[in-house]
Amino acid sequence: MDRTGPDVDSLNTLRFTTERLLVDLPQPDDADVLFHLVGGPDRDAICATLAWDGPDDRSDTDWWIERCRTATYGEWGYHWVLRDRSGDLAGATGRALGAIGTRPTGVPGRGDVGYWLGRPYWSRGLVTEALTALVELGRTDLDYAKMEATVFATNPGGIRLVEKVGFEREGLIRRGHRKRGQWVDCALYGILL
Repeated sequence: MDRTGPDVDSLNTLRFTTERLLVDLPQPDDADVLFHLVGGPDRDAICATLAWDGPDDRSDTDWWIERCRTATYGEWGYHWVLRDRSGDLAGATGRALGAIGTRPTGVPGRGDVGYWLGRPYWSRGLVTEALTALVELGRTDLDYAKMEATVFATNPGGIRLVEKVGFEREGLIRRGHRKRGQWVDCALYGILL
């Protein structure tokens, strides 16, 4: 089967659920919660293992939300908010907990993944749950042949996560990313769909 990925001109209309999460497009009224989670007091801890350093102010979060809602797959990829499906995690049904996304790599049928989760929700298996569901979405709805993840080699938790979901290590890019003034090696992972 010749899998070529989503139409580059398409908008994200996909929503999905897991046992504990509702994964859907960010809404403008999510901005305060999302900014506080990733741009607030836990910013350094959350962003330490991300290529991105987090939002500088609330307007960056507003911009991200708008971009997720209006950009095409080819321009931006597809990004979602992870929400508390039942209210048991955050005390409110539908409350934003973090984000996950996939975007084109430049090769049709291949997409990379990225994600972050607010610190109060760490160590509960939520990103494993969300990434597992995103891989299935890649297989069933996104027409991907392969999904990829780049993980800082200094992030053993991130490596365990992608391996648990079924990604296999494909290589290492030495000095693959510059983070906070330091070079970081990046482990490359992939999963065939």
